[in-house]
Amino acid sequence: MHSNGLEYIVRGNYSHNSYSQINYFSKNTDDNYGFVNENPVIFERQYVKNPAKQIQYKNQIGYSARQYINHSFAPEIFLNPSRQKARFVGDKSGMISFVNEAFELMMNEKLPENISINIVHFEEFKLLHSAFGAWNNGILGFSINGKEKRIFVRENNLDALMLVTGHEIGHVLTETLPNKHDEEAKAFAFSIEWAETIKKHDIAGLGSSIKDSIEFEPARNGLHDAAFAFVDFMVKKGRKAIELHKDLVKGYVSVFGRVY
Repeated sequence: MHSNGLEYIVRGNYSHNSYSQINYFSKNTDDNYGFVNENPVIFERQYVKNPAKQIQYKNQIGYSARQYINHSFAPEIFLNPSRQKARFVGDKSGMISFVNEAFELMMNEKLPENISINIVHFEEFKLLHSAFGAWNNGILGFSINGKEKRIFVRENNLDALMLVTGHEIGHVLTETLPNKHDEEAKAFAFSIEWAETIKKHDIAGLGSSIKDSIEFEPARNGLHDAAFAFVDFMVKKGRKAIELHKDLVKGYVSVFGRVY
């Protein structure tokens, strides 16, 4: 296995509209990428139909092929608290057809063959994860993004499992962006469209389990809050989440600046 593109999806004791109990891990020891006065976050209309050039980041400190890349995602942000309990799934045969269905309805194409999805029993999952870092019982999944796009998700109830898998697909479907704020925004945008697709088409009978709207406050850590605020702003302004995902991938928009 390669360590580039490793992602952790971590859940702690989630409370109402709060990320405060989610555990965040970081393996990056030289993380200097953040907010600076001369390069503020701009939440204004940033999409242009035919941009002349892609965004050039002022700060290119981001991912390294030799570093673990860490993200966080809690499926509860999309799930109705009063939903009926979904069935427990212990292997991919119990949900892979639903993943394929959601992807095809959302993207109008089949899930790429180079993306492998593995639903792993708890003990095996824990053992697999030990190759990448310290264990925590809240870890729900991780993925590796490179020539081999491999997703590992811990056995779970179908609704949470579908959302965790969708978020991981949002990361590995395309190359990891050089800026981790945009990478997080990319995955958030994909996850929103993924959840909406499940709800609209009642995939696996989970339509009523998905909230009508997302209202939550990410951890104020300068990463997840900035990424979600950007995506939330753009979507509320009328930008379709999947189109925003594509724009971020192409470098047409960024959390950190407008396109000129």
